[in-house]
Amino acid sequence: MDGADVELRMAARPAHLPTVRAVAHAVARSTPELAIDLVIAVDEACSTLIAKARGQAVLRCRFHRDGDSVRFRAEVSSSAVTVPDHRSLYWRVVSAVTDTVTTWVDGDGLLHVELRCRA
Repeated sequence: MDGADVELRMAARPAHLPTVRAVAHAVARSTPELAIDLVIAVDEACSTLIAKARGQAVLRCRFHRDGDSVRFRAEVSSSAVTVPDHRSLYWRVVSAVTDTVTTWVDGDGLLHVELRCRA
């Protein structure tokens, strides 16, 4: 799956977390340590986005595998005007299992998360 991009769009609902976790695992399955870290990070990131999503928002997730690295990006329409606190459990968990993590809110009211995991 090297160099492949996978994109998901679904209602921002907790019921869809197993699907996102399954895709994260499939993208990184050839490297078990990477798969474990990626699934944990993606689950935390998506759980946070879903919790901050507006009513009927769509969660958009993109995975890009490149060698021993996976970049994950997700976004959701949100009324949040700030990113998750860097002292929060979310931030501590995601930053512990990823190489980089960034969150931001854009001018269109989308809350974004981008992270990268390397084996």
